[in-house]
Amino acid sequence: MKETILSGIRPTGKLHLGNYLGSLSNFVKLQKDFDGYFFIADLHSLNEPFEAKEKYRQILDLTKDYLAAGLDPKKCVIFAQSHLPEHSELAIILQNVVPVSFLYRMTQFKEKSTDRANEKVNAGLLFYPILMAADILAYKAAKVPVGADQTQHVELARDIAGFFNNRFGQTFPEPKPLFTETPKIMSLLEPEKKMSKTLGDSHCLYLDDEPEIIRQKLAKAVTDTGDGKSRGAKNLLDLVKIFSAKNVYQKLLADNQTGQLKYSELKQKLAEDIIEHFAGFREKKKKIT
Repeated sequence: MKETILSGIRPTGKLHLGNYLGSLSNFVKLQKDFDGYFFIADLHSLNEPFEAKEKYRQILDLTKDYLAAGLDPKKCVIFAQSHLPEHSELAIILQNVVPVSFLYRMTQFKEKSTDRANEKVNAGLLFYPILMAADILAYKAAKVPVGADQTQHVELARDIAGFFNNRFGQTFPEPKPLFTETPKIMSLLEPEKKMSKTLGDSHCLYLDDEPEIIRQKLAKAVTDTGDGKSRGAKNLLDLVKIFSAKNVYQKLLADNQTGQLKYSELKQKLAEDIIEHFAGFREKKKKIT
């Protein structure tokens, strides 16, 4: 019998390479070996400013991304979180067994609450981990796909399952993290920062960017004077390692180590390999109505 896993992505706009490599590509691989539940985490996206009509479009677009990337409804379950009120109902129940101190120490809350004016930090940001625990526990998921630095929410879900079980009897299995490859993809223009839509479109490579846009963005990517020691150079080489042939990566890496790396050639080759990698994705997505 296959183990149950669950994970989701928030619909907040177009997916970029960081979203794909950190989550979606792993979903596609995992659907073969697990009883997978992969959802559109639309409720989780409401704790940031949004336009209602745009949110609806984002939900549909992310669903198309799931299907175009290779998630198969015959092999896994794909659903929108808000379509199942049981998620919210269970979260309301679970909030009564978790100490509030556990929520205040969550890294995500501490980071985001310091970035915003206090009056703009909504309760949804604090409540977010309880809803996430409800997502996981509702399906009695044994494992949750995460990167090595993303375990805190799974650990809290374990704690909440334990609190509930101790009070009401054995009900929920305590989920464990399923560590997946989550390469850290950096901004094209500010490579000291992670690739993020909030930085602007020119910082990101989106999955459905047209070929010429990909070429233009990579041509402007920050590198260095040729010594290959900058974060920008490392970021591009990391992408070459993922999207280009092994012998191409080894040659560019050798050139980098000898100070002979030509970034114009690297960017051109990388652009064409990324364009080819997502050609099928773009074609499939355009056909989904």
